[in-house]
Amino acid sequence: MKENKSGWQFPKALEIIKCKEGSKEFIKERPARRPFGNTVLICEYPIDDTAAEEPNAKLITWRLAKRAARDFLRVSFMPSAIVSAATHGGKTAVRVYGKY
Repeated sequence: MKENKSGWQFPKALEIIKCKEGSKEFIKERPARRPFGNTVLICEYPIDDTAAEEPNAKLITWRLAKRAARDFLRVSFMPSAIVSAATHGGKTAVRVYGKY
């Protein structure tokens, strides 16, 4: 049975970085490079079969994970976070890792 590959696909892993410029602090995004280095799992958003059938479920989950990574960086000592989608055993999950 072939898997349906139409619709929105998860992008490659994304690294969100805390930057300081003088007294200003802001957050940038860039593609993450593997291997990620020293990371710790912050949160995980599993996408089950029924949720995957919703029209924008993947996109909404990806945006939720990006927002969680940004919120985590605002209150954390870690300089960056990585958002990536992974499929294990047919189950897809979007994971947020803290990188130190």
